[in-house]
Amino acid sequence: MINWFNFSQSFKMSSIKTSEAVPSGSVIKSSLAEVYQALLSGCVSCPESLVIFLEEKIMKIRGNGIHGNESDWPLPVCSIQKISVGSPCGSQVLSSLFEKAHSWCRKRLTKMCFKAWRGYVSTKRETAAERALKMSGAAERHSQRVLRTALHGWATWLQVRRRRQQEAVRKLRRVWNSVHCRAVLQAWHRFAQESRKTKENLKLDTGPCEKRDGSCGVPHMDWKDVVSMLPWKLALKILQYLPVRDLLRCAQVSHSWKAITQMSSLWGKINFSVEKDHVEDSAAVRILQRYRPFVVHLNMRGCSALQWPSFECAAKCRNLLELNISECKAVNDETVRVIVEGCPSLLYLNLSHTAVTDTTIRNLSRCCLSLQYLSLAYCRNFTDRGLQYLTTGKGCHRLVHLDLSGCTQISVDGFRDVAVGCSQLQHFELNDMPTIVDKCVLVMVSRCSSLNAVSFLDTPHLSDTAFKAIAEGCRLQWIRIEGNSQMTDGSWRHLTRNCPGLRFIHVVDCPQLSDASMRSIGSLKNLTSLSVADCRRMSDVGLRYLLEGPPGPKLCSLNLSSCERVGDMSLVRLAQRCSSLRHLDLSYCERLTDTGLECLGLLSSLVSLDLTGTNIQDQGLASLGSIAALRNLSVSKCPWITDAGIEKLCEEARDLESLDLSHCLVLSNQTVKALCCSCRNLLALRVRGCPKMTDMAIQYLTGVSHYLRELDVSGCVHLTERTPKLLQRSCQQLACISMLYCTGIPKQAALLLRPRAQQWEHSRDSVPPWYGYSSEDQLLQPMKMEVQCEGHQETDREQHWGHSCHDDHSRHGDHS
Repeated sequence: MINWFNFSQSFKMSSIKTSEAVPSGSVIKSSLAEVYQALLSGCVSCPESLVIFLEEKIMKIRGNGIHGNESDWPLPVCSIQKISVGSPCGSQVLSSLFEKAHSWCRKRLTKMCFKAWRGYVSTKRETAAERALKMSGAAERHSQRVLRTALHGWATWLQVRRRRQQEAVRKLRRVWNSVHCRAVLQAWHRFAQESRKTKENLKLDTGPCEKRDGSCGVPHMDWKDVVSMLPWKLALKILQYLPVRDLLRCAQVSHSWKAITQMSSLWGKINFSVEKDHVEDSAAVRILQRYRPFVVHLNMRGCSALQWPSFECAAKCRNLLELNISECKAVNDETVRVIVEGCPSLLYLNLSHTAVTDTTIRNLSRCCLSLQYLSLAYCRNFTDRGLQYLTTGKGCHRLVHLDLSGCTQISVDGFRDVAVGCSQLQHFELNDMPTIVDKCVLVMVSRCSSLNAVSFLDTPHLSDTAFKAIAEGCRLQWIRIEGNSQMTDGSWRHLTRNCPGLRFIHVVDCPQLSDASMRSIGSLKNLTSLSVADCRRMSDVGLRYLLEGPPGPKLCSLNLSSCERVGDMSLVRLAQRCSSLRHLDLSYCERLTDTGLECLGLLSSLVSLDLTGTNIQDQGLASLGSIAALRNLSVSKCPWITDAGIEKLCEEARDLESLDLSHCLVLSNQTVKALCCSCRNLLALRVRGCPKMTDMAIQYLTGVSHYLRELDVSGCVHLTERTPKLLQRSCQQLACISMLYCTGIPKQAALLLRPRAQQWEHSRDSVPPWYGYSSEDQLLQPMKMEVQCEGHQETDREQHWGHSCHDDHSRHGDHS
């Protein structure tokens, strides 16, 4: 039995004897590991002298180190539990020591294993990182080598390719030159033959101005008219402005004029609609037969006298691109068939207000492969069945513009066929369609995603659903809406959000449009034209959103007619922001005063201004003269304007071309006198409903205004038969004359102007009550008697009036 107490005391004393002089605590702490290891080894082998054995083991451990391997121990640690101890007390002490020794050894071994594992892992990671770095460097060097090799090969291939291309280009150029020369010679030969045939067909009589090579040179000096003395190109430019009837008359003047009028460029565009009341079938046939190779644009709108021979000749114009036969009573399905079969290159065709049926649409879908513009407005005889041909035929698939205004017979199925057959539509007009509903628009928008312009005038049943679908399915740039009471601010919110490219907006008589809509419209950056007439809920607040937003500096046209809530503050902002404004309509805006209208003088680019029905006075009217670009002005139904205001206006606005003074009851002959002295370029004058105007005013007008083209003297009850005579003698350019309710002008005298004027109106009926006066007004009788008594004196006094006005105009600067 081992006495562990004595053993520990002996071991302690032996250690103290053999060790150096160190503190006891340090000895115990530093020798604890050695004691545990020696204890485990000694208990297994059971030596005779335990102290000596422990000393040997401790010295051996110190020699080998405490971190020696487990293999140096006499027995494995797992065998310690098998040791038997004789004494119970010794067994308990030995058991506790074994447990402590075993736990220490286990912790030591665990710590050693963990350190070894951690070292292994760190070494492996370092090795892997180093290997990855080497691999990335090797891959980069390999890719650079591959790229270098590929670039070298590509450069070599490119050089070879360029050399081959240069050689091929040289060869092709030689071949092309030879082929081109051959083609040019052949084309020149064909052109010469066709020109010879054309001259034979046209039977041109060029007279002495014809050269040997067939070109018209400068006329001989024997001819003394100015046009014959001009170069033929300049004379051609002059004659281009004449209508067809005048060109035919010019051909009868002389040989040189006849040669010029037979030039092909003069007959590329033939417009019979200007002479629709005078053109005859035989004349149209003769012109079309003679110049059919040159006709490209042909307008027969409203020519009710033209019959089958004229349309048959039009069908022989193989080069015809644009044809307008609207409002022609003789047009039917057979007429359209002959035309579309004979003119395969048609791009524009207007059949509005004709009696065409489903057969015409079938012929269009069969022959018109290049048609881009088609108008079937107010054609009530075709049905949905005819529109089905647009989906099955080869033609009309390139339509860009389609006008179906007034075709109330079309149903949803018809619109679906149009959408399927004409999916490339960009401009679609559906005006005067009270039967159209939201479903029709939804069907169109589902297929026609290229729409950028739509027109819905007088379509009261369209609601926000239709406009929301248009906004989401199209990218609109142009929209016209009129007479719609169901469209709310939500529609404009969707339109402005989904169609930021809107440039033209026409919204008339839409009572739901308010300042909220104007706020949405004010966010458009490309808006240039806006019309919100008869939108009575809009006020200065809405205009502020518009004018102070992005559209303000870009606006070119603005229509605020009948917007009763618009005041002077809007005009102030308008003058500050809208520097590009050219057309402005403020008619019937009753809240405007001279204070706001004076600000319009800052709009230097304003060309057209409408102030009808406003409260403008002489002071505001005089301020408009500072607008240098002003050409068209309307101040009709302005009761506060007098002769003095017109005189102040004319002193500065000398470039006026059109002036409307209708229903200004105070104005007299002095207004016309001042106007004619200053405004020599006047083209249109309207003095309808001005009862103080007499023949003297017309004499002032005819003495100077030689360029006058339009005159309205309706309701001027003091005009006599002298007025038509003066106009016939002086105003050679007069094309439109209105003499309604002129009780003093006999019909025979009025008929003197009818052959010259394109639009002529005359009546001797009583003045309507809404004119504000009657033809027998007692207040005007004294003035009439005075004019009749002093007629001869005024005539003598005004004979030289034109010369005096000319001198006065010269002093102020000639603007004519």
